[in-house]
Amino acid sequence: MLRGSVYEKFTSIAQDATKSEVQLISHLKLIPAAELIYMSITELAEKTLVGEATILRFCRKLGFSGFQDFKLNLSYDVATNVQDVAEMNAKVAAEMNNTINQTSKSFDKETLKKATSKIFSARKICVFAVGNSNIAALATKYRLLKFNIDIDHAFDPHVQTVVTANLTEEDLLILISVSGSTKDIINLAEIAKKNKTSILAITNYLKSPLANLADFILYNARKENPFEGGSLATVVGQIYLVDLLCAYIFNELGSVAKLSYKKSSESVSDKLL
Repeated sequence: MLRGSVYEKFTSIAQDATKSEVQLISHLKLIPAAELIYMSITELAEKTLVGEATILRFCRKLGFSGFQDFKLNLSYDVATNVQDVAEMNAKVAAEMNNTINQTSKSFDKETLKKATSKIFSARKICVFAVGNSNIAALATKYRLLKFNIDIDHAFDPHVQTVVTANLTEEDLLILISVSGSTKDIINLAEIAKKNKTSILAITNYLKSPLANLADFILYNARKENPFEGGSLATVVGQIYLVDLLCAYIFNELGSVAKLSYKKSSESVSDKLL
């Protein structure tokens, strides 16, 4: 059930609430906060039997800019619950294990095959992301380079845009985005689409602008609440998908991959004490 500063705001407006808002409040009190923070406004409207417009007006009446702001503050209430070290350890381990387990159950073998085939045939490959997703982007570059597969990466959005603008239908653009709605990433996808460049998306949302533009999608099953944006548990899911893709590529390349991997490993062996 809801508790904390957000819940307290409910009681402060209860006397002035409309009939629809009273219905909404009565339903909200029964939904665990830990569940509510992962819901979309459409999902909440269906569950509370009110319209999305009613939810938006209610959030603004509470003093929030919208539903996302409401969830962000609610997430803070959830996140500030005191936990001892043992509880934190169990929670973090469970989140990371659950991310991999759920993502592994959702992966599509045919998508993996088609994406790998495009990687092999592409004239040029680029992998771009923003924020924490760049961890997975760099991992993708590093792994593929060890197979002697040339791949470009850049952090700067302007450089990403310039590079993408010069891609062709012979190339592959790999885009990594948790929400699939990041403006910079969507801009890259739209440019690539105009150039008829194939797009491989690694994202947590199948119903997103990026997913709609992508030719291939590797789905990360973990959902983030607004307060934990950039969680490393989400990055773990991305890295798992990158590792899965690279393992499949390694298997398909066979002895060629083994030789390239051996050369790559030997080249940095003297860097270790």
